[in-house]
Amino acid sequence: MFLQQKAQALETEIHERKRVQQALQDRETELRDFLENAVVGMHWVAADGTILWANKAELTLLGYERGEYVGQHISKFHADVPVIADILERLGRNEELHGYEARLRCKDGAIRYVRIDSNVLIRDGQFVHTRCFITDITEKKQSEHALYRMAAIVESSGDAIISKDLNGIVTDWNQSAERIFGYKAADIVGRPITTLIPAEFLNDENVILAKIRAGERVDHFQTVRVKKNGDRIDVSLTISPIRDQHGSIVGAAKIVRDITTQKQLETKLHITERLASVGRLAATVAHEINNPLESVVNFIYMAKEHPEASEEIKSYLNSADEELRRVAHITQQTLGFYRDNSQPVVLVIADVIQDVLRIYERKCQYKALNIEQRIAPNLALPAVQGELKQILSNLIANAIDASKEGDKIVICARTSHHFLSGGCGVLITIADNGVGIADENKQKLFTPFFTTKSAVGTGLGLWITKDLLEKRGGRIRFRSTDYGQSGTVMTIYLPSV
Repeated sequence: MFLQQKAQALETEIHERKRVQQALQDRETELRDFLENAVVGMHWVAADGTILWANKAELTLLGYERGEYVGQHISKFHADVPVIADILERLGRNEELHGYEARLRCKDGAIRYVRIDSNVLIRDGQFVHTRCFITDITEKKQSEHALYRMAAIVESSGDAIISKDLNGIVTDWNQSAERIFGYKAADIVGRPITTLIPAEFLNDENVILAKIRAGERVDHFQTVRVKKNGDRIDVSLTISPIRDQHGSIVGAAKIVRDITTQKQLETKLHITERLASVGRLAATVAHEINNPLESVVNFIYMAKEHPEASEEIKSYLNSADEELRRVAHITQQTLGFYRDNSQPVVLVIADVIQDVLRIYERKCQYKALNIEQRIAPNLALPAVQGELKQILSNLIANAIDASKEGDKIVICARTSHHFLSGGCGVLITIADNGVGIADENKQKLFTPFFTTKSAVGTGLGLWITKDLLEKRGGRIRFRSTDYGQSGTVMTIYLPSV
C-alpha cells in the first residue's frame, strides 16, 4: 500500500513537472513571439560585438535578411565608427545607455537615425550579451534639420524676416531685421509692429492685417518704415499668412527689403534725365539768343560811328553796348557750363569775384546794397574759370535776392586748410543779412529743382554749385538761424591742387 501511494505521488509530481515545464516553454514561446514581433527594434550583442539575435522590426527597419545581419559585427551597420566604439566600450563597463543617438546604415545605403537604450545581461559575473532597444527617430531628425536649415536661412537672409500675430505683435525677428531697423530682438519682440510705422502710414497696417485674416498674400508693397534712430527708409514688403497644424491663420510672416538705395538711384536717374533736358533746352535757348545779340551789338557799333550821332546819343549807345555785352557774357556762360571741358588755370580770386559782381551791378544798385569785400591780397587758385564763376554767381545771386533794400553783403576770401586732410586751399564766404532760410527748407536746400523763388528760380543753382565743388574736392556749408532776422552765411572751400 505504501509503495502504491509512493508511486502515485511520484507520478503526480512528474506530471506536475511536465505541466510546469510545458507552461514555461509556452511562456518562453510567447515571450519570444512578443519580442520577435514587437514594433521596436531589438537585438543582442556578444562581448566581442557579434550580433546574436535581432527581431523582425530591426531587420525590417534596416532591410536585411536575418542571415545577412545576425552573426555579423555590429560596427558593420553603424555609419559612425567612433559612435559604435563608444557604445561597446560603455557597455563593456556594464554602463546603461538611455536615449543614445546613432546613425545606422541600411542595406540600400540609406541612413536611419535611431535612439538606443541598452544594458548588459551579467550571469555569474560574466558578460552574456547586451539587450538593446532601438527607436527610429529619422523623421524627427529630418524635421529638426529642416528647421535648423530654415532657421539658418532666415538668420543669414539679407532681408529682414519678421513674424507677428494677428494683433500686430512681433513674435520673431532675424539678424537682418536688427541690422536694418537697429532694434535687437529682445527690444522689439512682444512690441507692436506699429513701432516701425510712421504715423501717416498707420492705416496701412489695418489693411494688411485684414488681408492676412482673409488668407490673402501681400506682394512687394512699397512703403516707408522708421528705424530705431528715427531715420526713415523705403521698404518693399511681402507678407504671407502663418497657419497652425489645423490650417487656421494665427499670424503673418513678413519679408522686408530695404530699397532706400534703389529709390535714391531711381530719383537720381529721374533728376539726371530732367537735368539733361534742362541742359539741352538751356543750351538751345542760349544759342538762339546769342545770334540776334551779335546783330544788335553790330547795329549799336554802326550807330555810334554815325557822323550825325550826338555825344549824348553815343553815351546812351555805350551804356546799351555794355548791357548787351553783359547779356552776351551770361549767355556764353550758360553755353559754357554744359560744354566747358577746359583745364584749370591760376585765377586771381579778387578778379573773378569782381567779374561776377559786374554782372549783378545793376541789381545791387537797384536795391542800394552795400557790397563789402574782404579778400586777402594776391590770393590765387588753380580752377576752371567757367566753373568758379558759375559757383560764385549762384551764391551771390541768391544773396542779392534774399537781401532787402539797403542791406549789406560781405564777401570774404582767404587761405585755409581742409578740416580732414589738412591740405591747403581757399575759403570764400558770402554773408547777407537778408531773410534767411526756413528750418523746413534747410534739408532740401541742395536738392535739384527745389526753390523758394517759384516765379524765377529753377532750383538748380545750389545743387549745381555743390556738384561742381565736390567734383573738384571742395565742399559747401551754410549757416542760417532765426528765419527773417539773421540772414545766411554760405562758405565754400576749394583745394589748391
